[in-house]
Amino acid sequence: MAELGKVFIISGPAGVGKSTVCRHLLQHFPRCLKKITTATTRAPRPGEVNGVDYCFIDEATFLKYIAEDKFLEYTNVYGKYFYGTPMAPVLSNIRHGIDSLLIIDVQGLVNIRKHFRHLLERMVTIFIIPEDLNVLEERLRARGSESPEGLVERLKSAKHEMKFVKNYDYVIVSGTGEEDLVSMEAIYDLERTRQGSAAAAVSPLCFTYVKGQLIPQR
Repeated sequence: MAELGKVFIISGPAGVGKSTVCRHLLQHFPRCLKKITTATTRAPRPGEVNGVDYCFIDEATFLKYIAEDKFLEYTNVYGKYFYGTPMAPVLSNIRHGIDSLLIIDVQGLVNIRKHFRHLLERMVTIFIIPEDLNVLEERLRARGSESPEGLVERLKSAKHEMKFVKNYDYVIVSGTGEEDLVSMEAIYDLERTRQGSAAAAVSPLCFTYVKGQLIPQR
C-alpha cells in the first residue's frame, strides 16, 4: 500500500513571509506537495489571484460552508473577516499519498488537534518566527497594505501568536527569503522519508532553524 500523504501546517505572524516561502517550496516539489487554498471573506489585495492565493467568497457562502461542516478549521479575524481551511482536499490528498501544505493561525492548529485527532499522526507543524518585532514591523510597513490602526493590531496579534511557538514541531527563525527556503526544504526532505508524524518522532525536542542551520533544543 502506498504511503499516506502528510499534512504540513505552517503558522506565523502576518508579514513574516509564510506565503512567499511556501510558494517557492511548492515550485521545488510540484508533484508530491499541494497547497490547500484558504477561503476568506476579505477582499483581494493587489496582485492576489482568486483560487491561487485565497478563495475569495462572500460571508453568506462562508457561513453556509460552516453549517455543512466543510471546513477543517475556521476563524474570524478581528471580528471582520472569516478564514477557513477546506476539509475535502486535505482528506483526498492523504488518501492518494500527496502531501498537503496549509497556512493557518495558531488557533486553527488548536482546533484541528481538538476536533480531528485522527489527523495528528499525519501532521507536521512549522512556525516561522521573526527575529524580533521591529523586523516584523519593518516588513509590514514595506508591504504597504496596513493602515496605522491595522499595523498596531497586527503587531499585537504577533506578540500573542508567538506565545504558542512551543506547540510546533519545528521553528524557523526568519532571515532572508533564501535562508527560510533552505530551512523549509530541509524540514520537508526529512519528513518525506520519515514514517509517522514529526511530533511522535522528535518529542520532546523542538527543532529550530536559524539561517538554514538546524539547532536542536530541549
